[in-house]
Amino acid sequence: MDTRRLEAFVKVVDLGSVSRAAKLLNIAQPALSQQIASLELDFKRKLLDRSARGVRPTEAGQILYRYAKSIQRQIEEARRTILDNPSELTGNVTIGLAPLSSATLLATPLVMQVRERFPGIVLHIYDSFGIVLSEMMLKGSMDMAVLYGDRPVTGLDYKPLMREPFFLVAPRSMVSEQPQSESVSVAGVAQFDLILPYRESFLRQTVERVCAEVGLRPRIVAEIHSQSTLSSAIAAGIGATVLPLSIANVLPNQDELCVRRIDAPAASLQMSLCISDNAALSDAAFAVYKILLEIIAKTWGSSVALLHSGDVAPDAASAPPSDESDL
Repeated sequence: MDTRRLEAFVKVVDLGSVSRAAKLLNIAQPALSQQIASLELDFKRKLLDRSARGVRPTEAGQILYRYAKSIQRQIEEARRTILDNPSELTGNVTIGLAPLSSATLLATPLVMQVRERFPGIVLHIYDSFGIVLSEMMLKGSMDMAVLYGDRPVTGLDYKPLMREPFFLVAPRSMVSEQPQSESVSVAGVAQFDLILPYRESFLRQTVERVCAEVGLRPRIVAEIHSQSTLSSAIAAGIGATVLPLSIANVLPNQDELCVRRIDAPAASLQMSLCISDNAALSDAAFAVYKILLEIIAKTWGSSVALLHSGDVAPDAASAPPSDESDL
């Protein structure tokens, strides 16, 4: 198969427009439409749905898109390995880390270890809100991710790592009149002015869910996605927030903060490691995957290491049925 047709198809899906893709690829729109029609003829399936709002991949188109992205990455890896440094493992590896979670603390040791052991590998790390990590995994634009959730989804394999509990983090000035305790009830959380990330985030959804279970609504006064801005807002006394303990412990001015575990079983989320269930990891991605597992085991305990012993396979297509998660 002509890989240029696959490249054209991927570009159309990414841009949601045949005309914009043709312009970017510097080819005539009728010629690009013919390439898509040729692919549909080869696969005997309609690959794109066209409407006034643009084009979207059909179910068959989504499958082809994932494989096409994987083929593109493998070609890039081969080109880089052959041309840049044939004696050294090289390539780009893309990783997602759930923002405002313990996963973000894996970034620095991972970059250091990869830099030391495989200097030819370039890491691309996403830990920002607004990026739906599971969607990037499904599209084939991300190699692996550490994120929240455990809902089954076709095409992705989620390996459970740990369950992360959440804590109320508030300025001491806001809790000085309340009795000292290591935990706080959900009703107690609902009494605070809260600063939380946007509604689609798993952390925000968890806070709203545990409050709803006791017939309450959280009093959200601001949505802040940046950890540094969130820290500044708390220090200024604007409100409290909810975070994993690991993130609360790295906030500045610890002596001015009160950190209490939320006393509710549902005030926690499953953390999982995600890889594709359809496409094999490249050699570079496989090397990073093994390093990531080492760091996770060292950071989160031996149970994670035992969970994954003998389970690291370069061909993700052989993985067991999947679970889904996200931010």
